[in-house]
Amino acid sequence: MQKLLLLLISISLPQFVSAQAPGFITEGSRWVYNTSESFEPGQPFIHGCTEQNIIHGDTLIDGVLYYKLYSTFHLSTTAILPYPQPPLTTFSQAIVGPTFIRHDTFENKVYYLPSVDSTERIIYDFNLQVGEATPMQSPFFGSTGVIDSIENGSFFGTSVKKFYTSKNEGGPVAEENYIIEGMGGSNGLTYYQPVLLLVSGGIFTTSLVCFQSGDSIYSRINGECPFLEYVSTVNYPSEEYIVSVSPNPTQGFYSLLVSEGLRNANFIVMDCFGRRIQSSVLTGQTVVGQLPSSGIYFWFLEKEGRLIRSGKLICE
Repeated sequence: MQKLLLLLISISLPQFVSAQAPGFITEGSRWVYNTSESFEPGQPFIHGCTEQNIIHGDTLIDGVLYYKLYSTFHLSTTAILPYPQPPLTTFSQAIVGPTFIRHDTFENKVYYLPSVDSTERIIYDFNLQVGEATPMQSPFFGSTGVIDSIENGSFFGTSVKKFYTSKNEGGPVAEENYIIEGMGGSNGLTYYQPVLLLVSGGIFTTSLVCFQSGDSIYSRINGECPFLEYVSTVNYPSEEYIVSVSPNPTQGFYSLLVSEGLRNANFIVMDCFGRRIQSSVLTGQTVVGQLPSSGIYFWFLEKEGRLIRSGKLICE
């Protein structure tokens, strides 16, 4: 009888362990998206954007644990000038954050909180079936996505479901429109802008460029995931602050140089798994550090509870 009980436990244990849903929304994870605007003759401007979302740190809000999400936007605006003048493109940057995100792996749902005084909303439900509507609406069409088909596959060595979405009017499914269980959507992380066959200008569509969690990268461009540096809009009185981390790439040693206004800021280095490698308070304007081994690292500069800048550091 005892052997029979042990056998039953050994059979059922793996099923119990795997009952928790896969989750890739964790410290250090980041998503890069590209948004483009359709064009038609007579349209005066064309807008584009590359967007990066990165998780850095966590916090308790009303007793609920959230990850902090920082978003960086590299924006372009192209003015269509009268012939024979060529188009003129200007570039700018914008930042948003922190906003707050959490994945309840037992409910298998993802919740998003735009600010501490807002109400959280569901942005992903990984329990949906074919024909059911996704939680987020398209800002241009006022409609939600609809689960058109579901595939079972592997993502970073974990079994996941891949949901293909379509407009709820029953439009054709595009390969670019999907949601991966535990990771999120290909048409924006916290919004839904599907790729469609467009017949007019002024419509924005968003596609996933890459996703990175730890040292694993899901990418459509040669297995790489470009990093967009984060630059805060917080300016300190009477000076433009300077942050320099060099050399990059490095053989191990690096030097951090900051302006006077960033004394007493916190400098943090994390590996691609989100593990904190180094952390120090800047008592001066120069710090020399050493990375433990070759790989990709991310650095963060914080002051008074705000993320000021972030960047990528490569050790060869």
